[in-house]
Amino acid sequence: MNAQAGKGVWKSGRGKGRATPKGRQLEDTAWDDVKALLDGLPRRRDLLIEHLHRIQDRFGHLSSAHLRALAEEMRLSMAEVYEVATFYAHFDVVKEGAPPPPALTIRVCDSLSCELAGALSLKKALETGLDPTEVRVLRAPCMGRCDTAPVLELGHNHIDHATPALVNAAIAADKTHAVIPDYQTLDAYQGEGGYQTLVALRENGDWEKVQEDVLASGLRGLGGAGFPSGRKWGFVRANAGPSYLAVNGDEGEPGTI
Repeated sequence: MNAQAGKGVWKSGRGKGRATPKGRQLEDTAWDDVKALLDGLPRRRDLLIEHLHRIQDRFGHLSSAHLRALAEEMRLSMAEVYEVATFYAHFDVVKEGAPPPPALTIRVCDSLSCELAGALSLKKALETGLDPTEVRVLRAPCMGRCDTAPVLELGHNHIDHATPALVNAAIAADKTHAVIPDYQTLDAYQGEGGYQTLVALRENGDWEKVQEDVLASGLRGLGGAGFPSGRKWGFVRANAGPSYLAVNGDEGEPGTI
């Protein structure tokens, strides 16, 4: 046995040991791709999802070679990159030898509201009416648009009250990109007096009165129990130690988005 083996040095000698370290090897072409996509951008670990999106949007999927290159570029382990990439439905991780997905993906919402509005029948109609080599049809969790069910996402474009005819028309018009509404900006809202009450409360607010006002308002949670929000606040404040606020972006239930 090589005396250096226990110190992490590879075995030497003809026919012994490995020419490369264990694990997936770094490919120069994939590394060049990643460096070009991240040109001028920070490599902070909190930007991992954004960088994965850049690769997904550029190539239509996440190859093993690109994941390895991203891990190298961000100085992260492959496990960290892979677990994030495989957690989110909008990332398509493709293993070696496997064909990449079709260029276009349709995600049909399968939440309760969409199911009641015919999402299952819609999905079947799309699967039988579209070329599977060009378009793939998948189920997807709640999209937060219960009031316009059934809903689907064509690429990144949401189609409300979706039908096969609307989908075919959108595909023909290449309407596959997200439609960004003309939102009011923060500056414009504050210019009209927005958040003035919050600013005043932070400067001279009486938390006890605020809590009483919330309780008196009848504001309740939408988790099913309908518990008064003001009373919840009181329970939190009554406990010693640091308090944490967990914000749910999507409950996945009708009307609770």
